[in-house]
Amino acid sequence: MKRVNVDLIVGASILTALFILVAGMLWLKEASLANKMVNYLVVFPEVGTLQLGDPVYINGVKKGTVSKIELRGTEVGTILNIDRKINMTDSVRVAVVNVGLLGERGIGVTLSPKGRAIPHITAESKDTAVIRGRFDTGISEAMGMLGTVLSEVETLVVNVAGILDATLGDTAFITQFHSIVGRLDTVCIVANRLLLRNEPVLNAAMTEIKKVSGDLKTLINKNSPGIDSIVADGGQLMTKGIALVAQAESLVVDVQGVLRNIEGGKGSLGKLYTDESFYRELKETIASVDTLVNEVQKDALKLRVRLGFGKKKQ
Repeated sequence: MKRVNVDLIVGASILTALFILVAGMLWLKEASLANKMVNYLVVFPEVGTLQLGDPVYINGVKKGTVSKIELRGTEVGTILNIDRKINMTDSVRVAVVNVGLLGERGIGVTLSPKGRAIPHITAESKDTAVIRGRFDTGISEAMGMLGTVLSEVETLVVNVAGILDATLGDTAFITQFHSIVGRLDTVCIVANRLLLRNEPVLNAAMTEIKKVSGDLKTLINKNSPGIDSIVADGGQLMTKGIALVAQAESLVVDVQGVLRNIEGGKGSLGKLYTDESFYRELKETIASVDTLVNEVQKDALKLRVRLGFGKKKQ
């Protein structure tokens, strides 16, 4: 009996020692791994079905996991626990990607050799180094959109069915449609008859048009030098016209300068234009001439000539 108890105690001690050994090795391994992992803060507009513990892929290679997800206002902040050896810069591209056929999510990081290195966050440091990420639509979002699309397709089918019922299902529409088709057939028959009856006339007209085109081409070919000369003369005339316009513009500028000088009282005309006494004298002279003309028209001009050949004797 004592032998059995000893064996049980020894066995239990061995199992306990093995458990402690395995647990210690696992704890040390986790601690070692934890020492080699660092955290980065990435902000997304949305994350879909992303969960804690989802993988983080660096250029397609799994190098970490998602350790925290929280709302930051209208955005979602995530803490990525990735390998310390990964060089994260402000030029990396981070996205929430689809990693499975059932809508599983993960984080995809595409490294870039350019950019400035981003420091990782610690428990003591503030989350000032923020990486902006984007959200890629996956299977779950596509399935959600599919429901909306199917609803819109159903509405479209109902509308098309209503249109067909209002047209093809309406006997009045069918009757009117047959009437229109019959009229079109009649128009086609009449047009065909007209073409057959007037085919010689149309052929003759086309022949005449062809002949006139040939004559016109021959005339142009014969008078090509004259036409070229006319075009050249037209070019020279255009050049001369441009020169005349330039001279006219210069003349206008000169006239404007003379007018400005006159208004400013420069030169003889300017002095006369600005001399108020000259204006008053001219006005009085015109008034005198006007008075004289009025007297001539009213009493006529009387000339008195006295001839004296001596005095009368008393």
